[in-house]
Amino acid sequence: MQTFKQIKKYGSRALVAVSAGAFGTAAMAQTATNPINQMLEAIGLDGVTASIIAVCLIIVGIALAMKGPDVAKRVIRKV
Repeated sequence: MQTFKQIKKYGSRALVAVSAGAFGTAAMAQTATNPINQMLEAIGLDGVTASIIAVCLIIVGIALAMKGPDVAKRVIRKV
């Protein structure tokens, strides 16, 4: 009779601890299949890097084309 009382007293706490541990591992396993992480991993950085470099070169080229005549005028004035 004594053991049944101990099981009744401490068994529920042990059950709660075991279920919390199982829930914690299930929550950790769920983060591995996060769709946002899958999307970010699916993006290839090679294509992104190439497009960013191309855009930067275009912007610098346009800026130089617009400032070119002004710089040429300054050089001619100095000579």
